[in-house]
Amino acid sequence: MSTDAMASPMAGGDAMMSNDMAMADDGSAMGAPMMMGGKTIKITIKDVVTGQPFSPTYAESRTAGSAPLFKLGAKASDALVAVAEGGNIGMFSVAAAMNKDSAIGDAQLAIHTLPGQTRTFLVHVDEKHPLIDAVWMLGNTNDGFSGFSGFDGYKLKGSASLDVRGYDAGSEKNNEKKGFLGALGGGNDRDPENGVITYHTGIRGDADAPKAWNWDVKGPVAHVTFEVVK
Repeated sequence: MSTDAMASPMAGGDAMMSNDMAMADDGSAMGAPMMMGGKTIKITIKDVVTGQPFSPTYAESRTAGSAPLFKLGAKASDALVAVAEGGNIGMFSVAAAMNKDSAIGDAQLAIHTLPGQTRTFLVHVDEKHPLIDAVWMLGNTNDGFSGFSGFDGYKLKGSASLDVRGYDAGSEKNNEKKGFLGALGGGNDRDPENGVITYHTGIRGDADAPKAWNWDVKGPVAHVTFEVVK
């Protein structure tokens, strides 16, 4: 996670603002152990699709000049690939612990989110670390994930919400076959692709993965709410 790239607003248009999105002029957010000053943001993620469980969420706050966890059209980092292919947030956690420009939130819990369920966690932000990023795996995909980046929590007053879409890390082809798609069991073989982040095209249902795992790919997979708690 470099420190010389500008943060992308909502990961380059990856999140859809709902009508009650109320970005104030003085807010932002940070994902870290509790720090002095700043704000604590309560984040609630709801799985709104029927066929995709979510992996544990990785969340952090960061400086405005540091690189986002992901950006549409960019190359997926090794850490993002680890999340998208296996729900492994360890690489992001280690990198953040070594990076003065980011701080880890308390979302690193080994708790999956099943369809219809919600998960809530806290992220701390301050003037230096105003932006919040988060990612999680779409559990029944080859390399699908969701999340958001560049949410300004420090300027937030009251509450806000986002609807976020599903993404493809581009690290392996969506062949939806046993032996390649972990949710089907039978191994974790890889079928490499170009590694560029795109919107996910969904589950075709013409291989081993059931069509019931699909979703409206132009709609959200998760509804995210942010609330200032202190």
